[in-house]
Amino acid sequence: MDILSFAALAGVAFFAAVVQAATGFGFAIMAVPFFLLIMGSLTAIQVTAVVNFVISLVLMRHLMEEAPYRLLSHLMIGSIIGFPVGLAAFKAADLDSVKITVGVLITAFALLLIFREWRRSHARSTAPATDEFEPRLFSELGIGFISGVMAVALAMPGPVVVLYLLARHAAKQISRSATLLLFGFSYGSVSLIHTIWGGMTGETWLLAAKLSPFVIAGAFLGHYVTRYLSEERFRAAVLLILVASGVYGIWTAL
Repeated sequence: MDILSFAALAGVAFFAAVVQAATGFGFAIMAVPFFLLIMGSLTAIQVTAVVNFVISLVLMRHLMEEAPYRLLSHLMIGSIIGFPVGLAAFKAADLDSVKITVGVLITAFALLLIFREWRRSHARSTAPATDEFEPRLFSELGIGFISGVMAVALAMPGPVVVLYLLARHAAKQISRSATLLLFGFSYGSVSLIHTIWGGMTGETWLLAAKLSPFVIAGAFLGHYVTRYLSEERFRAAVLLILVASGVYGIWTAL
């Protein structure tokens, strides 16, 4: 890989890590379209999984005390069931179909979040986020299954979980800790699955290792700057970036 391509990957990884650390999600849905474009192969999915696992290791130690363990256990069991389906989908996919799928999923996810923000801003009253979160076994097993499929196939376990927690009006600390700890489990599992059965090579691991310092720096910066940024403006910027990256991913595959 030439120096310009690596610099582009490092820049994308750094910025996506800032967003992930600040919000609890966002790395894969921002990084995957650009990684696919720059690398030109499905190896981008594997690199994304490894570097996202690194972010999780950096952040998850701060979240263990407030983790919703019953919710996490349901999501993890569902994810394990979904992993083999995701691996089969990954092996059957081609680059262009993955680009289009990723672009459509990201754009749809962003538009759903935009609609939620618009609805909340125009509603006279909205259900407040609550710290009293009652897990629902079968719903969360299903959400975990979809998350597991998307984790192995696209390195994107987060969108369906984030939407579920938003729909349940989970408090920020519950949502952030649940997603980041689930990511640690999912991306660690996905990295192992791709190494054993997905054709992941030593070169892929080496590239992920070279990107890790940029990811770690972005994670620390995101954790720091979130204290000083307006949450509303930051959410608006993230949503715009999501839409742009989703549309761009679709456009590059056409």
